[in-house]
Amino acid sequence: MSTSQIVQFDAAANRIFVFDAVCTEPAAQALAERRKLGAFGLLARWNPLHRPKEDTVELVRQELRLEPFWHLSAQRSVDYHRQVHYPVPVHNPDAREVSLLDTRREVTRHGDRGRLDLSVVEHCQRRLTFETFVDGLQREIRPTLLEHYLARYPHTEVDTLDRPELVRLLVPQAAARQRASDQLNAEAIDADEIELDILTFERLHLFVRPVYAFEFLWSTTERTGVIEVDGLTGEAHENGHWFRDKMNQVLTRDMLVDLGAELSGTLRPERAAPPLTLVDRLSP
Repeated sequence: MSTSQIVQFDAAANRIFVFDAVCTEPAAQALAERRKLGAFGLLARWNPLHRPKEDTVELVRQELRLEPFWHLSAQRSVDYHRQVHYPVPVHNPDAREVSLLDTRREVTRHGDRGRLDLSVVEHCQRRLTFETFVDGLQREIRPTLLEHYLARYPHTEVDTLDRPELVRLLVPQAAARQRASDQLNAEAIDADEIELDILTFERLHLFVRPVYAFEFLWSTTERTGVIEVDGLTGEAHENGHWFRDKMNQVLTRDMLVDLGAELSGTLRPERAAPPLTLVDRLSP
């Protein structure tokens, strides 16, 4: 038997943080120009018969964008009880019964060994924790990389975010919360009855980080490719994306909870996986 799970949020769970660019735009552009021949993939670059060259690849557009990611942590606290049998050794070979709480109990014997079987109820509490980082554009970015940004680069908390460079979220808060909920609720609890089950979201922090994007045209093929430069680390990434859809509204902490499925599937990079199927958000 179990009780309904209570879902609650810490008062400071919803927060927004912004990273300022460390790498300057001129430095990012210079790096992208040096790496531009890699914007069209390895096969094109190493094709001996037809490959991009310095004079056939030109920069056609560029932007500084803000890419979102989530830092979330949650805790599940479960109070439960279960009935179990405790085998208690009885060392006196002459003992046949034991009085416990005014009740005489028979000693079970196996050869020279005596044992008293006690039926008891264990009153238990299990605490489970979960913490992770989730890319807001549904890409396979290692959580350790996103965690590295927090540890190394300064960021500022804001109450509202009104930046036209902000890329539209593909993973809204509801989907991020569900990841934590699924992970914590997957833990098996051996209980006869769950008395209290509380899931608490401690962090639902939205971070936005700067990324420079440079789109290049390979004139002899009319193909385009994108070089991305991380605005924090200054590292360049080939085979990047150009995200057309940006946030068209002011973002506040209160709005984070309401950024639901209406934002899913609206982000369409040049080379993107199908959008994530979102679940209904948890009821507080």
